[in-house]
Amino acid sequence: MLKSKIAIVFLALLIILHTFLLSRLIFFPYPELFVYPYLTNRGLKPYQQILDQHFPGLMFLPINFDNLGMKTPEVARLWLISVVSFTHLLLFLISSKILKSKFRALLVNLLYLIWQPFFEGWVLWIDSLLPIVLLPAYYALYKRKFFLTGLLLGMGIIFKQVLIPLAGLVLIYIFWEMREVRVIRRYLYGLGLPLVFVTAYLFSIGVLGDFWYWTIVFNMITYVQFGRGMGPSFAHFARVALVFGIASFILLKIKTRDAQLLLIFLFGTLFGLSTRFDFVHFQPALPFAALATAYIFWKLGGSWVVKVFAVGYLLTTVWWLVTFYRGHLGEKILFFDKQTVEVASKIRRYTKNNDKIFVFGAAPNLYQMSDRLPAGDIFVFQFPWFLMAAEDRLLAGIIKDQPQIIVSDRNTEIEGRKISDFAPKLDKYIIQNYHSIDKVGTVSILNRNP
Repeated sequence: MLKSKIAIVFLALLIILHTFLLSRLIFFPYPELFVYPYLTNRGLKPYQQILDQHFPGLMFLPINFDNLGMKTPEVARLWLISVVSFTHLLLFLISSKILKSKFRALLVNLLYLIWQPFFEGWVLWIDSLLPIVLLPAYYALYKRKFFLTGLLLGMGIIFKQVLIPLAGLVLIYIFWEMREVRVIRRYLYGLGLPLVFVTAYLFSIGVLGDFWYWTIVFNMITYVQFGRGMGPSFAHFARVALVFGIASFILLKIKTRDAQLLLIFLFGTLFGLSTRFDFVHFQPALPFAALATAYIFWKLGGSWVVKVFAVGYLLTTVWWLVTFYRGHLGEKILFFDKQTVEVASKIRRYTKNNDKIFVFGAAPNLYQMSDRLPAGDIFVFQFPWFLMAAEDRLLAGIIKDQPQIIVSDRNTEIEGRKISDFAPKLDKYIIQNYHSIDKVGTVSILNRNP
């Protein structure tokens, strides 16, 4: 009993320390988490008028970030801290069962504390939320609760479609282990239930065809060719190899059910990297990497190989963390800096409540910050791969509504290309029909020519 209380005290200290670190790091809440729910709640239809490639999650459903109160970066940071704290609790409870010790479980929490900020834990994106669904799904599979496993994975897929391969791996595992149709059916019922509800909702609002185009067709054709970004550097690979790769390789050598389940969730949650190799996409896999590392130390801790690995792991970790915190401590909040706040204020001053505007190259969350709708009731993030499919629709919306104000930053670059180069039709129309009346930094506020 005393040992349990001591373990809980240490867990609380780890969570407090983690909270402190996240409150002192720079912060990047993705603007999608603000602008998509805002536009949805103002009546724009997802995938038909709000053009995006992601599954709906808490961005496009009737219950979303906006009506749950996440309207400012301060509240968004509280969301991030809450999710991380809850992940700590789940990790501790689940690891205590898997590793047969609360003190071994604390090692998992310590590893999560070390690496969560490092792998862009200062970013709030869909991936940041997935551990609170994936960890219970993993434990449900561990306990052979197959319907619950499917239900939780189905909920996860609603947030991000890259979890579909994980759901497939789990299906293969259940078939291989159980060889019973009724068990497989139970899993599939759970998996399908959330997906059926979301499909029915999208059908009811008349956007199922648009959903199919943007999340499936567009992703598999346009995005795969043009939107995957730069490949990882050697430094990226080295960091991933230490935290994820070595643990995975050693787990392959351990022929136990526990190791197999960890590998399924570790590999299955890394499929998102097939789109873009950003560190934030490792967040869903990170709790499983921490648990896998602690599991290896528990099972193989007496061998000299593991001892040498532990020393190298510790020294490398200290080196990387010192470099990381030197570059990431600060008060900066991306997309909510003073300049963007000032631009939003000027938009409200130059427009009336029901006026529509158009944002060209500037922060896309200016619609939400200024409480103004986009011209033509069409919104898309102005990335080159999106504008290939949507530039003409945006231009038609501007011509139709003729907004009095356009907010423009022609210096904006996406992966080395200026927006004036990959959106030439929009750029030409704006230059011909609008003139500058105000400026904040590189952002110009343009008024329509008489």
